Amino acid sequence: DGNWTEIKEFTKFYDLEFRKAKMARVRKMMTDKEIKGVALQFSNNVTFDLIGINRAARTEDTAEARKYFDELKIDIKAFLDLESKVVLE
Repeated sequence: DGNWTEIKEFTKFYDLEFRKAKMARVRKMMTDKEIKGVALQFSNNVTFDLIGINRAARTEDTAEARKYFDELKIDIKAFLDLESKVVLE
């Protein structure tokens, strides 16, 4: 709480290593267009969550950072829940 430099670094790392590397790779492996579209929306949501966290960190707004962090957790969980809908061929 309050280590704003580390929070800003977290958002950069998570965007590169999780959203761009992991979520994008999984999305490209999906064959169902509807599920792929839903996965893209969750990926976009994660982008906006990370932007919100980073913006809150720059202004040292704890309440706003927590709000976006809670949304980030929900969006990541929803993305991971897509696994049960993916059919491997």
